[in-house]
Amino acid sequence: MITGFHHLTAITKDAERNKTFYTDILGLRLVKQTVNQDNLTDPHLFYGDYKGTPGTILTFFELPRVGQRHEEDSFIHEVLLKIPQGSLPFWKKHLTARDIRLIENDDKGCTFLDPDDMKISLVEVAGTIAASQATNHSEVPTEYQIIGIQGIHYTVSDVEKTEVFFHDVLGMLLTDHIAHPRSSADEKSRLIQSTSLKPSRLGRGAIDHIAYSVPDRKNLDQILEKAKRNDITVEKIIDRGYFQSLYLREPSGLRIEIATDKPGFTLDEPLEKLGETFALPDFLQPQRKAIESTILNRKK
Repeated sequence: MITGFHHLTAITKDAERNKTFYTDILGLRLVKQTVNQDNLTDPHLFYGDYKGTPGTILTFFELPRVGQRHEEDSFIHEVLLKIPQGSLPFWKKHLTARDIRLIENDDKGCTFLDPDDMKISLVEVAGTIAASQATNHSEVPTEYQIIGIQGIHYTVSDVEKTEVFFHDVLGMLLTDHIAHPRSSADEKSRLIQSTSLKPSRLGRGAIDHIAYSVPDRKNLDQILEKAKRNDITVEKIIDRGYFQSLYLREPSGLRIEIATDKPGFTLDEPLEKLGETFALPDFLQPQRKAIESTILNRKK
């Protein structure tokens, strides 16, 4: 049912700095410039491989006035990104040459912060990105390019209940507090018990939610029924245009999205032009003028 990660969505304070970091430095492609469909005043940026393949996607809401995040009882933190075996020396040199400080650094990987202080780790894995999925706009050679999301760390107020959610509702397997799809042990969601009773608060650099992939709407409906049977909070099931989504709250209160693989980001832009225009799915086209005006005025 769950085949792997689909995307993560985080918060940035400055879209231009965010674009420079993820496209020029990390070598990802800006595959979609659109709007936060739940708040039509906020830009929403999507990065990924050349095709915008599920599992490679990092997305950001731009919130210029956002405050500092507070990570206490339950929060999502540290994204691990897969890089090809043998590419770590390149990445260490590439990052430090661009004044990115490595806060953790050994022969297995390296860890650093993005411009909003979101924690990112690069981890070597077997394989490389397919030539058809490789980006061609940056100084990162194809053989060293980021392959996709390898892991996510969750800190939760009740690990046992969250493990039941991952197993019984999402159908994942669990080993040593790590959940992974039945089809692959390579994409890992690590569950950590919180030691704080204070509430967390989203802010600059916070991860708003994680999305997991399913092939189609039938799978969304199956998970929805399991969520209802297990008394899991269902926020909504909705067509986002580029994919259909089911939003749940796991037992510790964190937002989890389940998203379909299709139709994808070529819904409203051809592959070779992805990310070059301000894109809106069909159902938002009647509001285009008002949305564009609001987004434009934010930048003044």
